[in-house]
This record gives sequence, C-alpha cells and structure tokens, in this order.
Amino acid sequence: MDRATLSRLRAASGLNEVGRLDDDWDELFGEASRTIAGVSASVELWRDLDSHGWRLDIELLGDAGDVDVQDLLAAVRAEIESAGVQVDSIVCRR
Repeated sequence: MDRATLSRLRAASGLNEVGRLDDDWDELFGEASRTIAGVSASVELWRDLDSHGWRLDIELLGDAGDVDVQDLLAAVRAEIESAGVQVDSIVCRR
C-alpha cells in the first residue's frame, strides 16, 4: 500500500494517522472510536510484520445483535471499497 492509498483508506474509514510506511516495525496505522450502522465500535488498521498484509480489527463497544453486526461489516466494507483498497481481513470481536 502506498501513502496515497493509505490516506484514502484512513479518510474513508475515519481513522487517525498513526505509523510510518517506511518503518518496517510499525504495525498500527490508524484507529478510531466510531458509531457505524448504529453500533459503537473501536476500529484499528494493522499491517502484519511478516506478510505486510493489512487487516481491520473492529471491537464492538456495546451489545449488538447479529443484524447490527452485519450492517456494521457492510458499512466498513463499503468504506474500504470507496477508497479503492483491499485488506486481507476484517476481524470483528464482541
């Protein structure tokens, strides 16, 4: 991922700027507490040190039903697609 792509993803996902692409040891590249599709969540963008693949970690901050979680995941996927970016995985924890 280059800087312009990372900036688009951060902007589309409401993530702050953390991490440096040119530092091989940086793993966390954005984080935010947000309400997405009516669900409060913590969202983090991580780069895997070994594979240099990217993943979004989403931790739900309150109770959410299955439909709410599916709506949240659909909203996050739409944000990623709008930025023209691919991530290797989206992990959602309750």
